[in-house]
Amino acid sequence: MSSQILEIPLERIIVANRLRAVDADYVELLAASMAETGQHTPIQVGPADSRGCHRLIAGAHRHSAARVAGLASLQAIIFTGDELQAELLEVDENLLRRELSELDRAVFLAKRKAIYEALFPEAKHGGDRKSKQAEENFHLLPGRESFAAETAKKLGVSDRQVRTYLMRARIEPELRARLAASRWADHGATLDALAKAAPAIRAKLVAALTREAEPARNIAAALAEVEPRLNPARSADDEHLARLMTAWRKAPKRARDMFLGHLMSSDAAAQALAVELLEGKLSDEDRVLGAIGRAA
Repeated sequence: MSSQILEIPLERIIVANRLRAVDADYVELLAASMAETGQHTPIQVGPADSRGCHRLIAGAHRHSAARVAGLASLQAIIFTGDELQAELLEVDENLLRRELSELDRAVFLAKRKAIYEALFPEAKHGGDRKSKQAEENFHLLPGRESFAAETAKKLGVSDRQVRTYLMRARIEPELRARLAASRWADHGATLDALAKAAPAIRAKLVAALTREAEPARNIAAALAEVEPRLNPARSADDEHLARLMTAWRKAPKRARDMFLGHLMSSDAAAQALAVELLEGKLSDEDRVLGAIGRAA
């Protein structure tokens, strides 16, 4: 890849078929910085075509910000790799330079995996890497490890996180489009549950979570609505008990002891239970369940 930096007029930079739309708020912030202090990092473009125009490969936010800031040209590095290498560079540009939602990161990592394995088919089987010259075209250099292990190391995350993101990318594109505009795009637990659901159920869950009129408040509510037989309605008493049990499990030992002490001093049935507690005959969970049940 050439390291020569050229000054290219904006009208000669072609922006098309981007993997992700630019963030308008980020463009405004970047434009203010560029108007005041100029461009700090060159964009990357392909070689000039017959008209002298260059296709943008990496730097869509900087390109949009330059237009907003009223700049006439941008500093650019000419990228000489092939189409797959250019796609990989665009993916890495997003992964490394911009904050992504959980859903966006899943999609980009899945795209990166597909490109990586097309460029390095032996990576699927742990074979040798391709030529050093090809590797130098990427921000994230492929190696002898699996895609997940190599990418985890380069991005500073765990191998398991990479695999989790790849699983989330199972969500169909049309469903991802609906989720992208919602708060669920950045809610990992919901995305995990959707990725694990059967495709027919997944579509219904997304519809319940993203509808305009009274959307489901969470994935559990959506599932109860879509598959009620799997999620029988709980009584008000069940709900109160569940909350008490959650609070008990989260409480430190001192708080648990204080709670049991309060029951023992305020309720005769709880006093009888306290004898069993002191004798160590009951587990923590049996203790609180018994205390609640007998005091009721």
